[in-house]
Amino acid sequence: MSVTRTSLIASAAVALCLGLAAPVAAQSLGATAKIEPGGLYEIAFNPADSTLLVAATGPRGETRGSVAHLKADLTPLALIDVSKTPVYGLGFNAKTQVLYGTVTRTGSVLALDARTGKVIAEIKDGDDDSAHVREVIVDEQRNKAYVTTVGGQAGDTSRPNLVWVIDGATNTIERKIKTPVGVLTGAALDVAGNRLFVTGMGSQDIGVIDLAKGDAAVAWPTGSKEPANVAYDAAGKRLFVASQGSGDLTVMSSVDGKVIRQVATGKGALSVAYDGGLDRVYVANRGEGTVTVVNGKDYAVLANLATGTMPQTIAIDRKTHLVYVTNKAKGLPRNAPAGTPVPEDPTGDTVTIIKP
Repeated sequence: MSVTRTSLIASAAVALCLGLAAPVAAQSLGATAKIEPGGLYEIAFNPADSTLLVAATGPRGETRGSVAHLKADLTPLALIDVSKTPVYGLGFNAKTQVLYGTVTRTGSVLALDARTGKVIAEIKDGDDDSAHVREVIVDEQRNKAYVTTVGGQAGDTSRPNLVWVIDGATNTIERKIKTPVGVLTGAALDVAGNRLFVTGMGSQDIGVIDLAKGDAAVAWPTGSKEPANVAYDAAGKRLFVASQGSGDLTVMSSVDGKVIRQVATGKGALSVAYDGGLDRVYVANRGEGTVTVVNGKDYAVLANLATGTMPQTIAIDRKTHLVYVTNKAKGLPRNAPAGTPVPEDPTGDTVTIIKP
């Protein structure tokens, strides 16, 4: 039976009269581009010029680490050479135009001028090069950067889980805060409350840090397995947690830590981002090869989009609502003999656009 345009309009009118919610359109895939030199990790969006900055560590065993600079349509602009200190995690201060990158191999953080590509500082904890630095979260209002360093299980004093507080004025470590979680990974910032939320992949919880006091006594159980990253919704007072072990999204209250909803997304749910303008949550499922789009109103899954081989991280243009996803390629196993050719992976080491 055919459906006419008139009947569709009539159905919509009936829905409005009955107070029914209009259907939310699912999002779709846009352009995809290969990014040199490959080995992609995190991505940041620069609202000052609507460009992207992508951590590209290069093929394993090679020293070609770069930060790729791209236009919003994924046209390449330049490669910032960080081959001596390749970065993995990225945090960006749009006010100062400083890009912070975690140099996991040497336990340091690189501060780069996004306009010139020049290194401003390499920030380390004294002579210690063993710190497993992972995420950088920037507070533009206070000109601070918060760096998660991965430690052992909660209570392991030999491998503490710390947050470095970097003073953006001097690009030095101002202080270090002990966290109550085990195997610290991701973080999200509550600017108004001056709080930092951190994920405990080993302890299966969310730690809450009072940044004014430097106090981190509270930990909230997520009910999920291996929570990896977290995003914060300031307006709705919610936390969105992506958990690798259980492959899901956990929605929690940022007031008391109560679990509101858990939504299955896919294997290896690694990173999460929230667009408050559309009230949508994006979860990159590294093991599934998809990004799940979740409606923030009722937590319905709007789409599961195959963006690339191993979706890593997500950046959002808050004006256009375009979403950018890095997809890592399949690489060689760690024990591969020297000279083993890297397998071809057409959908890996790419950035993909998701359109609203």
